[in-house]
Amino acid sequence: MTSTPHDALFKSTFEQPEHAAAELRHILPAEISSAIRWSTLALEPGSFVDAELADYHSDLLFSAEVQACEERVLVYLLLEHQSTSDPIMAFRLLTYMNRIWDRYRHAHPGEYLPLAVPAVLAQVPGGWSSPTRFADLFAPGVRALAKGVLPDFTYVVDDLHGTTDEELRKRPLAAQAKVALWLMRDARDAAALLRRLADWAQQLEAVALDPRGEDGMLRLLRYIAAVSDDMHLDQFRDSLKGLAPATARLTMTIEEQLSAAGIAKGRVEGRVEGRVEGRVEGAAEAKVASVLMVFGARGLHVDQADQLRIEACVDTEQLDHWLQLAVTVAAVEDIFEG
Repeated sequence: MTSTPHDALFKSTFEQPEHAAAELRHILPAEISSAIRWSTLALEPGSFVDAELADYHSDLLFSAEVQACEERVLVYLLLEHQSTSDPIMAFRLLTYMNRIWDRYRHAHPGEYLPLAVPAVLAQVPGGWSSPTRFADLFAPGVRALAKGVLPDFTYVVDDLHGTTDEELRKRPLAAQAKVALWLMRDARDAAALLRRLADWAQQLEAVALDPRGEDGMLRLLRYIAAVSDDMHLDQFRDSLKGLAPATARLTMTIEEQLSAAGIAKGRVEGRVEGRVEGRVEGAAEAKVASVLMVFGARGLHVDQADQLRIEACVDTEQLDHWLQLAVTVAAVEDIFEG
Protein backbone atom coordinates (compact mmCIF):
# COMPACT_ATOMS: atom_id res chain seq x y z
CA MET A 1 0.00 0.00 0.00
CA THR A 2 1.24 3.48 -0.85
CA SER A 3 2.95 5.56 1.84
CA THR A 4 1.15 8.67 0.54
CA PRO A 5 -2.54 7.65 0.35
CA HIS A 6 -3.84 11.24 0.22
CA ASP A 7 -1.82 12.04 -2.88
CA ALA A 8 -2.62 8.67 -4.43
CA LEU A 9 -6.38 9.25 -4.14
CA PHE A 10 -6.04 12.82 -5.37
CA LYS A 11 -4.10 11.81 -8.47
CA SER A 12 -6.13 8.72 -9.32
CA THR A 13 -9.32 10.79 -9.20
CA PHE A 14 -8.36 14.14 -10.64
CA GLU A 15 -5.88 13.11 -13.31
CA GLN A 16 -9.02 12.16 -15.21
CA PRO A 17 -9.86 15.30 -17.26
CA GLU A 18 -13.62 15.01 -16.71
CA HIS A 19 -13.20 15.09 -12.92
CA ALA A 20 -10.52 17.80 -13.06
CA ALA A 21 -12.65 19.96 -15.33
CA ALA A 22 -15.63 19.76 -12.98
CA GLU A 23 -13.47 20.58 -9.94
CA LEU A 24 -11.66 23.47 -11.63
CA ARG A 25 -14.85 24.95 -13.07
CA HIS A 26 -16.26 24.96 -9.55
CA ILE A 27 -13.35 26.73 -7.84
CA LEU A 28 -11.84 29.06 -10.46
CA PRO A 29 -12.98 32.69 -10.79
CA ALA A 30 -15.96 32.98 -13.15
CA GLU A 31 -14.13 35.19 -15.66
CA ILE A 32 -11.41 32.56 -16.11
CA SER A 33 -13.73 29.55 -16.04
CA SER A 34 -16.06 31.01 -18.66
CA ALA A 35 -13.15 31.79 -21.01
CA ILE A 36 -11.77 28.24 -21.09
CA ARG A 37 -12.83 25.74 -23.74
CA TRP A 38 -13.20 22.84 -21.31
CA SER A 39 -13.56 20.21 -24.03
CA THR A 40 -9.86 20.82 -24.85
CA LEU A 41 -8.61 20.16 -21.31
CA ALA A 42 -5.70 17.71 -21.41
CA LEU A 43 -3.40 16.31 -18.74
CA GLU A 44 0.19 17.42 -19.24
CA PRO A 45 3.10 15.08 -18.40
CA GLY A 46 5.59 15.75 -15.65
CA SER A 47 5.58 17.12 -12.13
CA PHE A 48 6.80 20.45 -10.78
CA VAL A 49 7.12 19.42 -7.14
CA ASP A 50 10.58 19.57 -5.56
CA ALA A 51 12.05 16.06 -5.22
CA GLU A 52 12.62 16.43 -1.49
CA LEU A 53 8.96 17.33 -1.00
CA ALA A 54 7.53 14.57 -3.17
CA ASP A 55 6.08 12.71 -0.18
CA TYR A 56 4.16 15.78 0.96
CA HIS A 57 2.90 17.42 -2.20
CA SER A 58 1.17 16.37 -5.38
CA ASP A 59 0.51 18.41 -8.46
CA LEU A 60 -1.44 17.94 -11.68
CA LEU A 61 -0.96 20.17 -14.72
CA PHE A 62 -3.55 20.60 -17.46
CA SER A 63 -3.59 22.67 -20.63
CA ALA A 64 -6.68 24.08 -22.33
CA GLU A 65 -7.51 26.50 -25.09
CA VAL A 66 -9.20 29.86 -24.59
CA GLN A 67 -12.43 30.67 -26.38
CA ALA A 68 -12.98 33.53 -28.82
CA CYS A 69 -9.33 34.16 -29.62
CA GLU A 70 -8.05 34.58 -33.16
CA GLU A 71 -4.83 32.75 -32.38
CA ARG A 72 -4.51 29.55 -30.36
CA VAL A 73 -4.04 30.62 -26.76
CA LEU A 74 -3.16 28.11 -24.07
CA VAL A 75 -3.91 28.28 -20.37
CA TYR A 76 -2.05 26.00 -18.01
CA LEU A 77 -4.07 24.97 -14.98
CA LEU A 78 -2.01 23.80 -12.00
CA LEU A 79 -4.03 21.84 -9.44
CA GLU A 80 -2.00 21.31 -6.28
CA HIS A 81 -3.04 18.98 -3.46
CA GLN A 82 -2.30 19.71 0.19
CA SER A 83 -3.09 17.64 3.29
CA THR A 84 -1.28 20.15 5.53
CA SER A 85 -1.28 23.94 5.44
CA ASP A 86 1.92 25.34 3.92
CA PRO A 87 2.81 28.91 5.03
CA ILE A 88 4.80 29.54 1.84
CA MET A 89 2.45 27.82 -0.60
CA ALA A 90 2.33 30.97 -2.76
CA PHE A 91 6.12 30.83 -3.13
CA ARG A 92 6.05 27.17 -4.11
CA LEU A 93 3.31 27.82 -6.65
CA LEU A 94 5.38 30.64 -8.17
CA THR A 95 8.28 28.17 -8.47
CA TYR A 96 6.03 25.69 -10.28
CA MET A 97 4.69 28.42 -12.56
CA ASN A 98 8.23 29.51 -13.45
CA ARG A 99 9.05 25.93 -14.40
CA ILE A 100 5.95 25.77 -16.60
CA TRP A 101 6.95 28.97 -18.39
CA ASP A 102 10.58 27.88 -18.73
CA ARG A 103 9.57 24.58 -20.28
CA TYR A 104 7.18 26.35 -22.65
CA ARG A 105 9.81 28.95 -23.61
CA HIS A 106 12.26 26.27 -24.65
CA ALA A 107 9.62 24.35 -26.61
CA HIS A 108 8.14 27.45 -28.29
CA PRO A 109 10.88 30.09 -28.66
CA GLY A 110 9.67 33.55 -29.58
CA GLU A 111 6.04 32.95 -28.59
CA TYR A 112 4.08 34.71 -25.88
CA LEU A 113 4.09 32.89 -22.58
CA PRO A 114 0.85 31.09 -21.68
CA LEU A 115 -1.27 31.99 -18.68
CA ALA A 116 -0.66 29.72 -15.68
CA VAL A 117 -3.51 29.55 -13.17
CA PRO A 118 -2.74 27.89 -9.80
CA ALA A 119 -5.34 26.28 -7.56
CA VAL A 120 -5.08 24.25 -4.37
CA LEU A 121 -7.27 21.37 -3.21
CA ALA A 122 -6.83 21.29 0.57
CA GLN A 123 -7.89 18.53 2.97
CA VAL A 124 -6.35 20.14 6.03
CA PRO A 125 -7.82 19.39 9.48
CA GLY A 126 -8.91 22.73 10.90
CA GLY A 127 -8.97 24.39 7.48
CA TRP A 128 -6.53 26.25 5.23
CA SER A 129 -4.73 29.06 7.07
CA SER A 130 -1.86 30.08 4.78
CA PRO A 131 -1.75 33.30 2.72
CA THR A 132 -3.35 32.94 -0.71
CA ARG A 133 -1.66 36.08 -2.08
CA PHE A 134 2.03 36.08 -2.97
CA ALA A 135 2.58 39.66 -1.80
CA ASP A 136 1.41 38.69 1.69
CA LEU A 137 4.68 36.80 2.16
CA PHE A 138 6.38 40.23 2.41
CA ALA A 139 6.18 42.69 5.29
CA PRO A 140 3.48 45.38 4.95
CA GLY A 141 6.12 48.10 4.70
CA VAL A 142 7.78 46.33 1.77
CA ARG A 143 4.44 45.93 -0.01
CA ALA A 144 3.79 49.65 0.31
CA LEU A 145 7.33 50.56 -0.80
CA ALA A 146 7.51 48.21 -3.80
CA LYS A 147 4.24 48.84 -5.61
CA GLY A 148 4.78 48.22 -9.30
CA VAL A 149 7.94 46.21 -8.62
CA LEU A 150 6.81 43.39 -6.38
CA PRO A 151 5.45 40.40 -8.36
CA ASP A 152 2.02 39.39 -7.16
CA PHE A 153 -0.73 36.86 -7.80
CA THR A 154 -3.40 35.02 -5.84
CA TYR A 155 -4.44 31.39 -5.92
CA VAL A 156 -7.79 29.83 -5.15
CA VAL A 157 -8.25 27.17 -2.48
CA ASP A 158 -10.90 24.48 -2.38
CA ASP A 159 -10.93 24.13 1.41
CA LEU A 160 -12.72 20.85 2.08
CA HIS A 161 -12.72 21.45 5.84
CA GLY A 162 -15.17 24.32 5.42
CA THR A 163 -17.45 22.50 2.97
CA THR A 164 -20.68 20.84 4.14
CA ASP A 165 -22.03 17.48 2.95
CA GLU A 166 -24.88 19.23 1.15
CA GLU A 167 -22.48 21.55 -0.67
CA LEU A 168 -20.31 18.63 -1.77
CA ARG A 169 -23.28 16.63 -3.03
CA LYS A 170 -24.60 19.61 -5.01
CA ARG A 171 -21.34 20.08 -6.91
CA PRO A 172 -21.54 19.27 -10.63
CA LEU A 173 -19.11 16.37 -10.26
CA ALA A 174 -19.48 12.66 -10.95
CA ALA A 175 -20.33 10.49 -7.95
CA GLN A 176 -16.79 9.08 -7.74
CA ALA A 177 -15.24 12.55 -7.47
CA LYS A 178 -17.81 13.68 -4.88
CA VAL A 179 -17.15 10.61 -2.73
CA ALA A 180 -13.39 11.13 -3.07
CA LEU A 181 -13.71 14.69 -1.77
CA TRP A 182 -15.89 13.54 1.12
CA LEU A 183 -13.39 10.84 2.08
CA MET A 184 -10.47 13.24 1.79
CA ARG A 185 -12.30 15.46 4.27
CA ASP A 186 -13.59 12.84 6.74
CA ALA A 187 -11.84 9.46 6.37
CA ARG A 188 -9.14 10.25 8.93
CA ASP A 189 -11.87 10.55 11.58
CA ALA A 190 -13.56 7.14 11.89
CA ALA A 191 -16.39 8.50 14.05
CA ALA A 192 -17.21 11.26 11.54
CA LEU A 193 -17.00 8.81 8.65
CA LEU A 194 -19.47 6.39 10.22
CA ARG A 195 -21.73 9.21 11.41
CA ARG A 196 -22.15 10.58 7.88
CA LEU A 197 -22.25 7.23 6.10
CA ALA A 198 -26.03 7.10 5.71
CA ASP A 199 -25.99 10.46 3.95
CA TRP A 200 -23.40 9.23 1.46
CA ALA A 201 -24.68 5.69 0.92
CA GLN A 202 -26.49 6.60 -2.31
CA GLN A 203 -23.35 8.08 -3.87
CA LEU A 204 -21.23 5.13 -2.71
CA GLU A 205 -23.67 2.66 -4.24
CA ALA A 206 -23.76 4.64 -7.49
CA VAL A 207 -19.99 4.31 -7.81
CA ALA A 208 -20.00 0.60 -6.90
CA LEU A 209 -22.77 -0.22 -9.41
CA ASP A 210 -21.30 1.78 -12.29
CA PRO A 211 -19.87 -0.75 -14.81
CA ARG A 212 -16.82 1.52 -15.14
CA GLY A 213 -16.67 2.47 -11.47
CA GLU A 214 -15.67 -0.69 -9.61
CA ASP A 215 -11.94 0.06 -9.87
CA GLY A 216 -12.63 3.57 -8.62
CA MET A 217 -14.64 2.21 -5.68
CA LEU A 218 -11.82 -0.17 -4.78
CA ARG A 219 -9.38 2.77 -4.75
CA LEU A 220 -11.72 4.66 -2.42
CA LEU A 221 -11.94 1.67 -0.07
CA ARG A 222 -8.15 1.25 -0.06
CA TYR A 223 -7.90 4.89 0.94
CA ILE A 224 -10.24 4.31 3.90
CA ALA A 225 -8.17 1.29 4.94
CA ALA A 226 -4.99 3.36 4.78
CA VAL A 227 -5.99 6.51 6.62
CA SER A 228 -8.95 5.88 8.91
CA ASP A 229 -7.59 5.46 12.42
CA ASP A 230 -9.34 3.19 14.95
CA MET A 231 -11.62 1.56 12.38
CA HIS A 232 -11.43 -1.72 10.53
CA LEU A 233 -12.96 -2.16 7.11
CA ASP A 234 -15.34 -4.75 8.53
CA GLN A 235 -16.84 -2.03 10.72
CA PHE A 236 -17.36 0.08 7.63
CA ARG A 237 -18.88 -2.89 5.78
CA ASP A 238 -21.25 -3.70 8.64
CA SER A 239 -22.48 -0.13 8.65
CA LEU A 240 -23.16 -0.33 4.91
CA LYS A 241 -25.36 -3.43 5.09
CA GLY A 242 -28.84 -2.47 3.91
CA LEU A 243 -27.66 1.00 2.90
CA ALA A 244 -25.24 0.22 0.08
CA PRO A 245 -24.91 -3.57 -0.34
CA ALA A 246 -22.79 -3.42 -3.49
CA THR A 247 -20.27 -1.23 -1.66
CA ALA A 248 -20.34 -3.57 1.34
CA ARG A 249 -19.51 -6.48 -0.98
CA LEU A 250 -16.48 -4.66 -2.37
CA THR A 251 -15.09 -4.04 1.11
CA MET A 252 -14.66 -7.80 1.40
CA THR A 253 -12.47 -7.73 -1.73
CA ILE A 254 -10.22 -5.10 -0.15
CA GLU A 255 -10.04 -7.00 3.15
CA GLU A 256 -9.00 -10.15 1.28
CA GLN A 257 -6.30 -8.21 -0.59
CA LEU A 258 -4.98 -6.70 2.63
CA SER A 259 -4.96 -10.06 4.40
CA ALA A 260 -3.20 -11.74 1.47
CA ALA A 261 -0.54 -9.02 1.54
CA GLY A 262 -0.13 -9.34 5.31
CA ILE A 263 -1.37 -5.78 5.88
CA ALA A 264 -3.63 -5.12 8.87
CA LYS A 265 -5.91 -2.12 9.13
CA GLY A 266 -5.10 0.32 11.89
CA ARG A 267 -1.51 -0.97 11.99
CA VAL A 268 -2.75 -3.93 14.11
CA GLU A 269 -1.38 -7.37 13.19
CA GLY A 270 -3.39 -10.56 13.07
CA ARG A 271 -6.63 -9.43 11.39
CA VAL A 272 -7.47 -12.95 10.20
CA GLU A 273 -6.67 -14.56 13.56
CA GLY A 274 -8.74 -11.90 15.29
CA ARG A 275 -11.80 -12.84 13.27
CA VAL A 276 -11.44 -16.49 14.16
CA GLU A 277 -10.93 -15.86 17.87
CA GLY A 278 -13.73 -13.28 18.16
CA ARG A 279 -14.05 -9.56 17.61
CA VAL A 280 -12.63 -7.05 20.03
CA GLU A 281 -14.87 -4.93 22.19
CA GLY A 282 -14.56 -1.96 19.83
CA ALA A 283 -16.09 -4.01 17.01
CA ALA A 284 -19.20 -4.66 19.12
CA GLU A 285 -19.52 -0.94 19.74
CA ALA A 286 -19.27 -0.33 15.99
CA LYS A 287 -22.05 -2.84 15.32
CA VAL A 288 -24.23 -1.09 17.91
CA ALA A 289 -23.61 2.18 16.06
CA SER A 290 -24.50 0.47 12.77
CA VAL A 291 -27.84 -0.81 14.08
CA LEU A 292 -28.77 2.63 15.40
CA MET A 293 -27.62 4.30 12.19
CA VAL A 294 -29.83 2.05 10.03
CA PHE A 295 -32.84 2.95 12.16
CA GLY A 296 -31.96 6.62 11.83
CA ALA A 297 -31.57 6.35 8.05
CA ARG A 298 -35.01 4.68 7.82
CA GLY A 299 -36.62 7.36 10.00
CA LEU A 300 -37.57 4.95 12.82
CA HIS A 301 -37.59 6.44 16.31
CA VAL A 302 -35.48 4.62 18.91
CA ASP A 303 -36.76 5.27 22.43
CA GLN A 304 -34.39 5.40 25.38
CA ALA A 305 -35.18 1.87 26.66
CA ASP A 306 -34.56 0.25 23.26
CA GLN A 307 -31.38 2.25 22.75
CA LEU A 308 -30.03 1.18 26.15
CA ARG A 309 -30.84 -2.47 25.37
CA ILE A 310 -29.01 -2.28 22.04
CA GLU A 311 -26.03 -0.47 23.53
CA ALA A 312 -25.74 -3.00 26.35
CA CYS A 313 -25.32 -5.91 23.94
CA VAL A 314 -21.72 -7.16 23.48
CA ASP A 315 -22.62 -10.35 21.58
CA THR A 316 -21.45 -9.64 18.03
CA GLU A 317 -23.54 -12.48 16.55
CA GLN A 318 -26.67 -11.06 18.17
CA LEU A 319 -25.77 -7.61 16.92
CA ASP A 320 -25.29 -8.98 13.40
CA HIS A 321 -28.76 -10.53 13.60
CA TRP A 322 -30.28 -7.27 14.81
CA LEU A 323 -28.51 -5.39 12.04
CA GLN A 324 -30.09 -7.65 9.41
CA LEU A 325 -33.53 -7.22 10.96
CA ALA A 326 -33.11 -3.45 11.27
CA VAL A 327 -33.20 -3.14 7.49
CA THR A 328 -36.75 -4.54 7.18
CA VAL A 329 -38.66 -4.37 10.49
CA ALA A 330 -41.61 -2.01 10.78
CA ALA A 331 -40.71 -0.85 14.31
CA VAL A 332 -37.56 -0.82 16.41
CA GLU A 333 -38.88 -3.20 19.06
CA ASP A 334 -39.50 -5.86 16.39
CA ILE A 335 -35.80 -6.73 16.26
CA PHE A 336 -36.08 -8.21 19.75
CA GLU A 337 -38.81 -10.58 18.60
CA GLY A 338 -36.83 -12.10 15.72
